Amino acid sequence: MKRLIRDIGYFAILCLMIVGMGGVIYHAIGKDGWIERFLGGVLDQGLASVAGILIGLVLGAWLIRRWLLATQRHALFNDFLMYGMVALGVLFIGRLLLHGTF
Repeated sequence: MKRLIRDIGYFAILCLMIVGMGGVIYHAIGKDGWIERFLGGVLDQGLASVAGILIGLVLGAWLIRRWLLATQRHALFNDFLMYGMVALGVLFIGRLLLHGTF
């Protein structure tokens, strides 16, 4: 019985994490999303800004790849990232229940 309750808890955490990631993706790439608003402002600045953003994205992707490696040294960061997504999942479900929008 304890194992069943533990497994149900793990499943609930997994579902909240998936909802959190889905909500972030929805708000990032949806209509009038974060990326669209950001790129609209950057493209108005000119080609130098776009090149700077691309260099920053490549550097950021490299750093994130290094930090997300599943080693003991980075376990705390990975846990923080996972529970951050769980918290966002709770936030998005709360917004859905209270306001009817994601």
